[in-house]
Amino acid sequence: MGDMCNVDTEGDCVDALKKLQYLICRFVEIISDSSSPPVVLFLDDLQWADAASITVIAQILNSARSSRFLLVGSCRDNEMSDNHPIS
Repeated sequence: MGDMCNVDTEGDCVDALKKLQYLICRFVEIISDSSSPPVVLFLDDLQWADAASITVIAQILNSARSSRFLLVGSCRDNEMSDNHPIS
């Protein structure tokens, strides 16, 4: 049982991350389908988001084909460094 939980290589992590990103994008596509009510996703405290999270957000925005999806984000710019991914 323990072997199933171990990640053997970095490649497995990359594949898992890509699968997660794909699933999140598909989820947004499905819930913002034209036959459903509009969807608003509010993300707070984006100053704490890491580069991988910002990449997922960018992919969501790039893949959201529906005009029925709105992403709103907030951050405290006084708590972000100049090299933050969303700066």
